[in-house]
Amino acid sequence: MAFTADQLRDVLQRHAPVVDMALEAFFPDPKAPISLDGLRPLAVGGRDIADVLITILEGGDLSGSLMAFLAARGIDIIQRDDASLHPDAVPPPPGTAIPEPVPNDFPLDAVGPFALRASAFRCRIEVSGITEGSGAFVSKRLVLTAAHVIDRVIEADEAARAQGERHPVLPQITVRASDGQRFPARCVWYSPVHDDERAGNDPPANEAAAHNDTALLQVGLPLGLSYGYCELPAQPVDWTGARLMTLVHYPDGNVKGLTRGRVLRNSPQDLRLRHDVNTEGGSSGGLAFDRDLDFIGIHQGRFDDARRLVPHGVFSDAPGFAEAIARDAPRRYLWSLGDDIEGQLVIGRQQFFAGLAKMLEDPATRLRGIWIRRLDTDTTTGLSFSFDMLEAFLANRVRPTDVQTSHATFKIPTDLEEEDLNHRLAEDILGARAAGPRAGVRTGETSDIAAQRDRAVRLAEDLQKKAAGEGATYWIFFEPPPDDKLSDAGRIQFEHLVEWLVTHPNLRVILAGFEQYALAPLKFQHPSEADTARKPGLLVDPLGQFTDTDVKVTLTAMLADLAFQDNVAPDVITRLVGNVTRNMATVAPGVYPFTELPRAVKRIRNSIKLEAGID
Repeated sequence: MAFTADQLRDVLQRHAPVVDMALEAFFPDPKAPISLDGLRPLAVGGRDIADVLITILEGGDLSGSLMAFLAARGIDIIQRDDASLHPDAVPPPPGTAIPEPVPNDFPLDAVGPFALRASAFRCRIEVSGITEGSGAFVSKRLVLTAAHVIDRVIEADEAARAQGERHPVLPQITVRASDGQRFPARCVWYSPVHDDERAGNDPPANEAAAHNDTALLQVGLPLGLSYGYCELPAQPVDWTGARLMTLVHYPDGNVKGLTRGRVLRNSPQDLRLRHDVNTEGGSSGGLAFDRDLDFIGIHQGRFDDARRLVPHGVFSDAPGFAEAIARDAPRRYLWSLGDDIEGQLVIGRQQFFAGLAKMLEDPATRLRGIWIRRLDTDTTTGLSFSFDMLEAFLANRVRPTDVQTSHATFKIPTDLEEEDLNHRLAEDILGARAAGPRAGVRTGETSDIAAQRDRAVRLAEDLQKKAAGEGATYWIFFEPPPDDKLSDAGRIQFEHLVEWLVTHPNLRVILAGFEQYALAPLKFQHPSEADTARKPGLLVDPLGQFTDTDVKVTLTAMLADLAFQDNVAPDVITRLVGNVTRNMATVAPGVYPFTELPRAVKRIRNSIKLEAGID
């Protein structure tokens, strides 16, 4: 289903920042970024930004991807009427009489937004190009489905290993996302179906714990940040009796809206539940939700006239299941800008990420920013990259469903010809020139320093008012001037701006360089120092070297994410660190200059591929 230029114009008017987030996800190469601002010069000859953007999306087969990205955030670009988003009232199949639940309708105010999100996070599961079942993203990179959907892969793996093959060629598992894009996946957690269940019976009680017919598949990229994901409840929903139910699935591999049905749970000891939602081949692994739209289990199959559900409670505490979900939760440290081994890797920078995490987790903290200070001011390595790290961290930590939480980033250059930093900041963020000083401190009435101080105070107040009105946090990243030196006028403005921006709760400041300036905010050496501070301040992030510990942190994080190895033996890490740092130049034992970063990145990538068995 396509959307029109008029529908896109409406979305751009109401949700331009979200569309910019989508473009950043679709075109992640920092050397060739695509943004709304970057596209505006192309809107010529009677074409506007919507016309330009549609051409780009259609050329890259990304129109459906934008619809899914927006739907994951509750935005319906094609503006379907309410009826199309609500479950169909389909008569139950014969032989599955379940008492009518009370209440027996879905809440209108909740089901529409849920249907939009579900239309984005659901997916098909293919094995060697054949659709075998349904599933859904339940975290950034994990898809939940029924284990029997991938039986061919598991059986082939077991047979190959029985023959002694260490790296067998297996049938390919593919996750086909809601926009039709296909992504290779691998099974990282598996609880098989019991043979008794293939005939429609429950698994034997003494073997039930090991046979949940459930699997988790992992894709290589954090696609759940684009398509959204279903967050599983910490505790399974507890109820008995009949309950209203809907299923998110692909019957016969086809797109299907929500369908109304009923599910029966006689007792908490039930190993499988009976339901009457109409299903077909390809529905296996579809996620089931109750009237409150809480996850309650996955559809297993149809046996004669009965439909069966594997309830969440029977596998929620299965060994390894919850751990796998938790492992893929938003992290306090990134080893890559895009969770991609072929992408831009990050070595070290724990201080930078710790500061960002502190400010996100504790909005009331007096830590209001980070000052990246180079150990060697003759180099600019890592300064601009820090802005990419900031955007990647925010994207990783802010969930698609956090519609009440907004973060906006602004990169402010300081090589200004007009040498008026206040005007640049105001125009980039407020869309207007900065206000002048108030009466009593204007030019000729007092010193220039007092006038600039008042301008900074007023600009900070205006920025805070706008951010608070949007319920947003503004992250203002100041790039250093090319020659590392501001003019006298620029220096005065900069020092006053930094002093007053950090005093406002919705504003955050990231300084890249500026080591030669004496700035008023407190300087914290550790994020926890802000807990007892009386005034707001900035966390100091030294930049210019990396250590054996930095390499160890990156390697450990990558193994945990890519190879699901949480407790790597110390001798393995020691060996890998040695492989990475072998024959590198040092500035001290175990400390390396930034000039060795490219070589370290290449070696880390190769070491992890070998250790994790990644092609």
